[in-house]
Amino acid sequence: MKKRRVIPGEVNHVYQRTAGGVVVFYSLTDYLVFFTIFSTVARQEEVTVLALSPMPDHLHNACRVQSKEQLERFVQRYTRAFAQEWNKSRGRKGSLFRRKFGSVPKTGDNQVRALINYVNNNGPERKLCRKAEDYRWNFLSYAQDEQPYSAPCRLASASAGLRKALAEMHACFRAGRWVRYAQLDRWMKGLRRAEVQQLADAIVCEWNVLEYADAASYYGSIAAMLRSFHGNAGSEDGMVQETDPYSDSVYEECTRILLSEGYIGSVRQIPGLPRKVKLQLGRILLGRTNAKPSQLRKYLHLP
Repeated sequence: MKKRRVIPGEVNHVYQRTAGGVVVFYSLTDYLVFFTIFSTVARQEEVTVLALSPMPDHLHNACRVQSKEQLERFVQRYTRAFAQEWNKSRGRKGSLFRRKFGSVPKTGDNQVRALINYVNNNGPERKLCRKAEDYRWNFLSYAQDEQPYSAPCRLASASAGLRKALAEMHACFRAGRWVRYAQLDRWMKGLRRAEVQQLADAIVCEWNVLEYADAASYYGSIAAMLRSFHGNAGSEDGMVQETDPYSDSVYEECTRILLSEGYIGSVRQIPGLPRKVKLQLGRILLGRTNAKPSQLRKYLHLP
């Protein structure tokens, strides 16, 4: 087994696959719960995060640590915490991510730039968007805008439900806690669609641990960094990764069909559905979407 190498003070590429390659990130709530956990643990462990990109079935981040022990503790803590929250929200037990994660240290500005480009371009690479900053869950859009996906939130005209949710959210952050699914469900209950997006933007801004200025320092400015993303997708030469040539956009299409046509009430039902039902849904989605059989097995948690 290859020994993990960490160079104190240097940036590392951290890469994680889900157990069995299944889809884990289905919805807004999955991404928000994960982000608050990741950011909370990063602060507690004093890890500097330059880039982050959770994808439906895997994770990438670029972070600076001082030791192998610090890196391993950081990854183990946020991975375990998110698995516990995700499992609890679905009445499930078991591992969510593979026990071993990949990491490669990067030295020199060229290597770090290539890594930051690579992590942030996962959205376009997986055909989820055209430009890096258009992928909501690499959080690039928050580098220059506190509400990139919602209208400005004015408390004076906000609904009582949104004001209460924001107050509880701020209290949760000040207490040093992450957001749990049950909390998020309670906060979002009764909110209009536009208010849900306002709350989501507020949560990201409150917990956001990404060091945009640090990342941009390798390029000269945030504007120069974004231009670099457009012209160079980056690379990862030091890590062997499993590749899937298909677009991840099919997962959103599958979710839309299952929810809008009443096949399921929530995507959280999917892992616990009987195998017979999963196979029936798989046949429906195979005929209605561009999803490949391998993608449907991942989406429906079928072996």
